[in-house]
Order: sequence, then structure tokens, then C-alpha cells
Amino acid sequence: MSESIAIISDIHANLPALEAVLADIESQGIRELLCLGDVVGYGAQPAECIERLRARGFLSILQGNHDAYVASEDDPPNVSPETREGIRWTRARLSPEHRAWLGALPLTWQGSDCEAVHASMPQPQNWDYILEASAAAWHFRHQQQRICFIGHSHRPAMFVEGEDRALDITSLESIRPDRKQVINVGSVGQPRDKDERACYLIYRRDRQDVWWRRVAYDVSATQSAILAAGLPMKFAQRLAVGK
Repeated sequence: MSESIAIISDIHANLPALEAVLADIESQGIRELLCLGDVVGYGAQPAECIERLRARGFLSILQGNHDAYVASEDDPPNVSPETREGIRWTRARLSPEHRAWLGALPLTWQGSDCEAVHASMPQPQNWDYILEASAAAWHFRHQQQRICFIGHSHRPAMFVEGEDRALDITSLESIRPDRKQVINVGSVGQPRDKDERACYLIYRRDRQDVWWRRVAYDVSATQSAILAAGLPMKFAQRLAVGK
């Protein structure tokens, strides 16, 4: 079992951010990688991101809600008109094989000492958010391992079983040995915690801690690609402010 695992999520077709994060992972000498989904959506380079991930060995690449939306023929309910436009645009620019690949991605992953899901357990296909301690408490009742890694909200976070609020995390937090934890790894391609840099997490088994890494990338290149593709301006604007 490797000492460290790099965990990425919510790439959202942002190739410059993905390339920057993969380079940072490589610089750390980490060989085990896990992706928690939402490879596509919002951004202008979905096929390129899919191919970049497929060319790299991952323990698993999970399915996120945008991956499921793009793989389906039906538009999802309860999304904004801009999001629906982005989903349709992405469908039109992916091959049938790419969409089939997205549709076949697993919803969960079980490791030897941790587990992962895009959104939450026990019904991952419902895409429920864990944004507060009450949702985390419900999740802990269905969590099989001591540690569960999630994405979906685009915001780094850590909830500890028995605590009535999320931790005020720094970039480095110790794993609690005697309680369950659910840990949000943040977003590579569309951070929403007011930091525009790409975010991912390293789980260091030997030190029993988690380390959120922030990586600068060419935001303007991603914005230009989104605007050139004719996607909604909102998708480009939010990248510069991290929300």
C-alpha cells in the first residue's frame, strides 16, 4: 500500500487547471491517484480532459452529477438555464464513446483504509450535498470506513463524527484515529471558496494527515476557451473570483 494518495475532483473541463494539478502531483512523487468525478461540465475542453485522465493510471475515476447528465439523453431537472446550455453543448462535442465512458463510471470506491464518492452516501445517485454537520451526521451512519473523501460542493471541508460544525481547516489537518471523518477535497477546475487556484488533496497514510494543495494555473486561458466556445459568460467570470 502506497504511503500517499492524491485525490482530485470537479475538473469541469478545465484543461489548464488539470494539467497544473497533475504536474504538481508528479512533483510530489505520488503514484496513486483517485478522481471523484465531474470531469466535464462548464468548461470548454471536455474531450481533452477525458483523454488526459484516461492516459494516466488512476485507482478509480468516479462519476459525478455532470458526468451523468452529459451521458444521459435527458436534461436534468432543477438546474439553471446556463447549466442546461452547458450540458447540451458538452454532449454535442463528445463522441458516443466518450459519453458511454462517462455513463459507465462507478459511483463509489472502497480502499483498504478509506472510501470515496462524488457527493454522499448511501444514495450517491441523488447527488446530495454535505455542507453542514447535520448532513455529515447522517452520512456517518452509512459510512463504512473511518475516512470518506467527497467532492461536489467545490469547497474544501472536513467534518468529524460527533462535532456540531465543520472544522476551521488549515491546509493541513490530522486524521482523528477514533472517529469517522468525511473530507471534501475541493475542486480542480472551478473552486468556490474564493480562492481561484486549483485545489486537490493528498492523503498521507504514513503521517495520518490530509494536505490540501493550491496550484496556480492560467485562468485567462480557460476563460478565453469558454468564451470562444460560446458558452455562458458566467462560467468564465466565476473562475477569476473562485466562487
